[in-house]
Amino acid sequence: MSHLEKWRGRIALVVDDSPSHRFVAVEYLKEIGFAGVHEAADGNEALHILQTLEQVDLILTDLSMPGMDGIELLGCLAKTPKQYFISVMSSVPRDVLDTVQGIADASSLELLAVIPKPLTLEAICALLQNSDPDLHIVGSPWPQLEFSVEDVACAMEANELRLYFQPKVTIVNKKLVGFEALARWLHPAHGVLPPIAFIHHIEQGELALRFFYALLSSACDMLKAMQTISAEIHCSVNLPVPLLDSAGLVDKMQAIVESKGIDSKYIVVEVTETTLMSNLATFLGALARMRLKGFGVAMDDYGTGYSSMKQLSRCPFTEIKIDKEFVHDAFNSTKKLAILTSAISMSQRLNLKTVAEGVETADDWDQLSALGCDIAQGYFISRPIPEENVLEWIANWQAES
Repeated sequence: MSHLEKWRGRIALVVDDSPSHRFVAVEYLKEIGFAGVHEAADGNEALHILQTLEQVDLILTDLSMPGMDGIELLGCLAKTPKQYFISVMSSVPRDVLDTVQGIADASSLELLAVIPKPLTLEAICALLQNSDPDLHIVGSPWPQLEFSVEDVACAMEANELRLYFQPKVTIVNKKLVGFEALARWLHPAHGVLPPIAFIHHIEQGELALRFFYALLSSACDMLKAMQTISAEIHCSVNLPVPLLDSAGLVDKMQAIVESKGIDSKYIVVEVTETTLMSNLATFLGALARMRLKGFGVAMDDYGTGYSSMKQLSRCPFTEIKIDKEFVHDAFNSTKKLAILTSAISMSQRLNLKTVAEGVETADDWDQLSALGCDIAQGYFISRPIPEENVLEWIANWQAES
């Protein structure tokens, strides 16, 4: 079943002060198969309707409206206990739409996209085709789930923290080159939880170190199995920056890798640039020792920090991972495209591999190809895959490529 078909029978709310614009949006949503489409002329009316309805799956809102405008509405939605899929439609300048996207990201809102007016059926179909309503839990967003350190420790002991693997492929010929190992919590009551629900408990301290070593060990086991199919596949693991000053870290990493029969050159350690600047000398030493042992080192989420250039000049990175904020839909944003182009060009001059995260559409892929990006990662290729399904996925990808 396609994601577009999964929206059939759902409930939507269209918020726009123009009756004609509301009419067009309502007709498009009904044509797609929404069972009910409600209308509101501004944010105040929208909030009243939301209070009276038990379920709303999608909110399609304008920005410029009398009374409560769309930006104010987003602010109110961010404070509600429920979580909705939201899309903004507006004729305001593109840079304002980009700012609205930033507001939504900062507020943990499920903003699917910003769509320039005039609205088209093709635009709505593309929006919904790339979104899965079954992955959304109304009334129970991840930030509302609260777990203690003890909860996470017990989950580790019960083997509930598992690895999923997201593929990385070359853009020039779609060759599979590796995977990123990503943690998921198979919670007995809440199902599969993403890292946002628990990762803050395993980013520093003894529990974090135990988890990282366990993650590295499991990733090596999976990598060993992968390399029976494709010998040159590598695996990336995320290392919380506070752990870089842990005593014996690099030696322990090497011991784990060697015990699994894996060459360290097939392991890439990803660190996030936003937190790299404190205790810089110690951290640089750890990264340099990793390189001496043969590990790759990647700057994760490139472009989201405050001192990227300084970090690139000092740290022994082998690749940079461009943050998804600058990758997805970059072709529709002059600012995003300029940043993306600059990042790829600079990486090429520094002889660093460029990995683009958040590649969700064919348009994203084509834009990266035109710019000369090396590697792509994102839903356009595959969602993160449970470890028990990885080998089958590799075989299928190689057969189809």
